[in-house]
Amino acid sequence: MAKAIDEEKLKRIKEAAIELIVKNGYGGASISAIASRADVATGYLYRFYPGKYELVSDLLNNKVHDIADEIEKMYLAHTTVAQVSRRLIDYFFQQAAEFPFHIRFLYILIAEYKFTIGNNERNMILTLCRQIMNTGHSSGEINEKFREEELFLMLVIYPIEYINLRFKGFITSQSLAESDKNRVHQLCVNALK
Repeated sequence: MAKAIDEEKLKRIKEAAIELIVKNGYGGASISAIASRADVATGYLYRFYPGKYELVSDLLNNKVHDIADEIEKMYLAHTTVAQVSRRLIDYFFQQAAEFPFHIRFLYILIAEYKFTIGNNERNMILTLCRQIMNTGHSSGEINEKFREEELFLMLVIYPIEYINLRFKGFITSQSLAESDKNRVHQLCVNALK
């Protein structure tokens, strides 16, 4: 008989992994430390993931999938690239306020060369970026010389980078504000023209 999955334990494992990777880096977040932080036995964690790399890869793919879902919802609900940009930046700033470790985790893993996103997530992002790109080319909001990669860079990567520079206090330690959202949005839509 298969053992029941305790969703609460699984959620604690994922949150512990995200928190420890943000605080200590990938190398500083061992399986035993993650299990301890999640208050589960190490063996319980191994029931779901063969190792730390698989756990972290799964977490990254889930985060990218969540972003793709948000982009799709926004694209279907709005008619202009500027509206999609505004809503997506609002989403990232909301995530930063509610789940700061998650935005930091995403930032760290995007820069970590040993991790890539899965083919399903990559294809989903590429398809959505193509749709938005075609809309932007037709409306004149996006210059014909830009492609999917630049769109993704401006609408996803730049806002995440901006938020994390602020979290880090790299240039300024001011809290994120509505004016920051407006500046990021304006920069993103202007950069694509």
